[in-house]
Amino acid sequence: MDEEMEAIRKNKTCCVTDRPAGRRVLKGKWLYKVKNEVHKNGNNKTRHKARLRFMGNRQIKGLEFNETFAPVAKFTTIRCILAMMAANGWEQYEMDVKMFCLKGDLDEEINMQQPEGHVDSTYPDTVCRLLQALYGLKQAPKIWYAKLDDFLKSQGFDNIYPDACLYLLMDDSSIIIVLV
Repeated sequence: MDEEMEAIRKNKTCCVTDRPAGRRVLKGKWLYKVKNEVHKNGNNKTRHKARLRFMGNRQIKGLEFNETFAPVAKFTTIRCILAMMAANGWEQYEMDVKMFCLKGDLDEEINMQQPEGHVDSTYPDTVCRLLQALYGLKQAPKIWYAKLDDFLKSQGFDNIYPDACLYLLMDDSSIIIVLV
């Protein structure tokens, strides 16, 4: 829980503020998971993880969110890219964006109760105003995709129709394909 709260503080995901009059304050919930990791050297390691999750099932459309849609790559596009890679002997790199939900800036004002186990004892009646998306927010995937789309376009990538998740960056000697 401490590691998760440190990541939330480091990313400036929320700020503690007075309880706003006339605004809803929703809850967050801790989710716990035990991860068994197998390392290449044969050592096994058990990690206990905690993730703070916003209870988005209580959000009201038009009040705490408007849109939720975030595109995903089409299977046809994935198959075509893999076939092109195999035919041309291209290299493939794959990555996972850790804490992706914590990277998107919110447009709406959303307030959450201070998380259990991390209530500021000096100011117990204050709330957390979310500045960035948090896991469980209905609009979190859409916000993250919009931020990624802006970044890729700022780096010179072109978004290729008809798949909103396919980006290309080409020059005379190379091509970079990003598939989200």
